[in-house]
Amino acid sequence: MKYGDGMTAQHEELPWLKRHKEMLKLAETVKKLRETHVYSSEEIIRVVGERYRRVKPRRRGLPGRIEFELKRLEVVFNVSYSRLLRVARLPSTREMSEFHRALVLGFVGDEYDEALRAVRRSLRLIREFWNQYRLLIVSAADAREAARLRKEGSGRILSVVRRLRKRLELLDRVRRELLQTHIVSEGLPIVVVAGIPSTGKSTLVRRVSTAEPEVASYPFTTKTVIVGKAKVRDIAFYMVDTPGILERPIEQHNEIERKAFAALQSLPDIVVFLVDPSPEMVQDIEHQMRLLQDIYSEIIAQRGAGLLVAVNKVDIAPEESIWRAIDAVNSILQNAGRENLCAEKPLLISALKGDGVDKLLGAVYECLRRKTPWIFAS
Repeated sequence: MKYGDGMTAQHEELPWLKRHKEMLKLAETVKKLRETHVYSSEEIIRVVGERYRRVKPRRRGLPGRIEFELKRLEVVFNVSYSRLLRVARLPSTREMSEFHRALVLGFVGDEYDEALRAVRRSLRLIREFWNQYRLLIVSAADAREAARLRKEGSGRILSVVRRLRKRLELLDRVRRELLQTHIVSEGLPIVVVAGIPSTGKSTLVRRVSTAEPEVASYPFTTKTVIVGKAKVRDIAFYMVDTPGILERPIEQHNEIERKAFAALQSLPDIVVFLVDPSPEMVQDIEHQMRLLQDIYSEIIAQRGAGLLVAVNKVDIAPEESIWRAIDAVNSILQNAGRENLCAEKPLLISALKGDGVDKLLGAVYECLRRKTPWIFAS
């Protein structure tokens, strides 16, 4: 494999260095999102009106009138420009972490970057109007002309702000969405729990970590990516609860499923895949195995992550269904690369009652020692 600068594949970044850089990007993205308030067009125009009405003439005569009109235009410019400048500091998808970038592209596609570029273009336009009209006002022949120019310049600036209404709404919606799904970035290993809806992912994450996801008996309870911190012996790690994914073509995935795929594609050191053999399963074992195969082929094998499969709800599932699930999982694991497996056979657990969970955590611990050796060396 050759690179444009003459480097060969052996000079690619070490895993720990690549991971460290990604964690820094995660932290920086979250910091920028938290620090940025996205003002709506209506909010900007309201503040302009409040400040505008406070400006009073200070001197008599034409010089005083020109000063008054110039001050009113300056209020329109300062409020509009300063508010939009803060919005323009939002990171583009190119500046984001891999996880946040995948979320944004899955959520709104290219519209986020297009909206950000529109805000930045508008800033240049607003400054041009300010520079143009303040010179015209200073050169006005009389008070009436100065007022007309102030009104015209203010109208053009506020027209730019109004045209950004939908763009600002989209940026604010994306910002709020990302903050709901942020990942705390301390450089800890990340274990992502995946599977179809209602396999018990939230129940497992709630049992072993600090996260408090909603747990209910209907599909798609988890609508966002939920993160909790867990600890086994001497290693702490993040436990990530993802929305359920139905086994179907990716172009048919809804917004919730796209969030889950974003987490799977960009976060995990280990994927814990839960299989549901119970009578309440949302999709049958065959569909669940197709999803497992897809996740293994398209994500785990390519990323070099670990895979741990657990058959959940063994406390309520018929024994025949449990054995059918075990056989189906084994047929997939037998064809998987051993370097990616945290366990060569599926574990049997009840996330609700806690049966087998300690054994699962033990397997996660040993897999993390193998998959993230830099964590233990530090």
